[in-house]
Amino acid sequence: MKLLLIDSEVSQADWIRRRLEIENNQVMVSPDWHTGWMMAHQSHYDIVLLAMNLQDSVQLSSFYLWAVETHDVPLLLIISPDTPANKAWVLESGADDCVGNSVDIRELMARLYALYRRKAGHFTTRSELSIDDLNVNLSEKSVYRAGKRINLLPREYYLLVFLMENKGRVISKKEILETVWNAADAIRPNTVEVYINYLRNKIDRPSTTKLIHTVVGMGYVIRIPDDV
Repeated sequence: MKLLLIDSEVSQADWIRRRLEIENNQVMVSPDWHTGWMMAHQSHYDIVLLAMNLQDSVQLSSFYLWAVETHDVPLLLIISPDTPANKAWVLESGADDCVGNSVDIRELMARLYALYRRKAGHFTTRSELSIDDLNVNLSEKSVYRAGKRINLLPREYYLLVFLMENKGRVISKKEILETVWNAADAIRPNTVEVYINYLRNKIDRPSTTKLIHTVVGMGYVIRIPDDV
């Protein structure tokens, strides 16, 4: 894997880099997110690792920027303080996965490989997904309904793509968590409901045809209603 590590703690960054390179990964290191942002746009990376202190407002701003603007490169956070609440928060805010800064290198490698496999094989190879007047351009990672562009955050986008890949099939909350979040153990119980509601507000609320449906006790499905 070709990895970009953004970490202002020089000794920690050097330790992580050396251990990842032992596993035959190519690791580029940036001491700050401004430089890292430029590096990410000048070259392709399989995964970005962003080390951050959640009590640092500048680092929080950098995380939001990555989460909102970067859809195609998985983002793994290395966080402190390392608490279950903090892990849940960063995952729900847009990170693809996260670990504490005292993580065992074997766990870190396992999570990196899981993200890499997910990136390589999870989403469809088609260039477009559509249902009714809702269209997703997978190359541009853009979403349109009735010709009007809809702006989605990364996690909303991935959830929508997963639903549309499986249109007509009821998907359980457990399957959504395991596929879209890739870290179900650190997610709050109502996370899926919250994000389904986000999608409904952006996709269904402006339209008379509702596409996202709840099947009580079973999960969620995207389909055209029977009475349309």
